[in-house]
Amino acid sequence: MFSTNTEQWAKETFQYADLGDSRRTKRLVKLASSLANHLGQSLVQSLKSPADIEAAYRFTRNQAINPHAIAEAGFVATAEQVKHYDCLLALEDTTSLEFTHPTVRDEMGHTTSNKRSRGMHAHSVLLFAPDKQQVIGLIEQARWTRDLQAYGQNQHHASRAYKDKESYKWERASRAMETRLGADMRKVISVCDREADIIEYL
Repeated sequence: MFSTNTEQWAKETFQYADLGDSRRTKRLVKLASSLANHLGQSLVQSLKSPADIEAAYRFTRNQAINPHAIAEAGFVATAEQVKHYDCLLALEDTTSLEFTHPTVRDEMGHTTSNKRSRGMHAHSVLLFAPDKQQVIGLIEQARWTRDLQAYGQNQHHASRAYKDKESYKWERASRAMETRLGADMRKVISVCDREADIIEYL
């Protein structure tokens, strides 16, 4: 079941992350626990010693560490918990993350109708057990940046293929969730806002 102890939660969630080296996985577990103990705070604020801070920065800058492997470990841990519940709500929505610092601005896409906006998007699916009033965990998350050269393409929305549209994110998320849950998908009720009112998806 879901643990309120952050060290135990971090271990249960990320201990099987395949990062190519067991020491990296141990560092991930330690880092996740520290961040969970200091929600909303930066790496510097959530870590105690200069050595821990330096180790955390080395970890985040290590090009050999695959962020998808970290995410997948979390999704697998969530899927494992599903067997303990009879009904789950899949709460999903898209969040815009703004990044305006000059060091990353050129890597970002527009996030609003303002052409000067810069950031990325994340579409997340969180499993929640209504009977227990308990958050189980993330089962899917997709992140992307919009192509700056394609700004204004909504004008041609009707002529673009369904799978080429950003709105395909809802179906993509459902299919990814079904792949991870298998037969347990029958326990899940998807909860979306009106942005998901798309005939192809429904």
